[in-house]
Order: sequence, then structure tokens, then C-alpha cells
Amino acid sequence: MSDFLFAKPGVIDGIMSIVDLFGIAPNYNDSLDGISADERAFAADIDSLSRDMDKAYEAVTKDYA
Repeated sequence: MSDFLFAKPGVIDGIMSIVDLFGIAPNYNDSLDGISADERAFAADIDSLSRDMDKAYEAVTKDYA
């Protein structure tokens, strides 16, 4: 799984989001619409799965070769 569409704010960003009364805090990982967000997340997940499968394949071939 990827964490592509999840924000990774720091302590200062967390404090700022509590105090942010006027909506000036930065947004994380914005997309134009839901469809493009889904496409980007799906592509990131497929990439992550591909890397995991490559590692698993290497481990299996190494153990049974």
C-alpha cells in the first residue's frame, strides 16, 4: 500500500491546523477532482505492489535455486 494521498504534517503543521481560523494552512496532496485523485492513488498502489512482488519473487528464487 502507498501513502500517496495521506498528509504527513509535522508538529508545527498540526498546531497550525488547530489555530487556523481563516483557512490559510497548506493543503497536502491536492488533486483537481476525485477521478484524478483515484487514478494517482491507484497508480501509486500498483507501483508499490509491483515492488513487493519483485522482492518476493527474488526471495523465492533465491531460496529454491
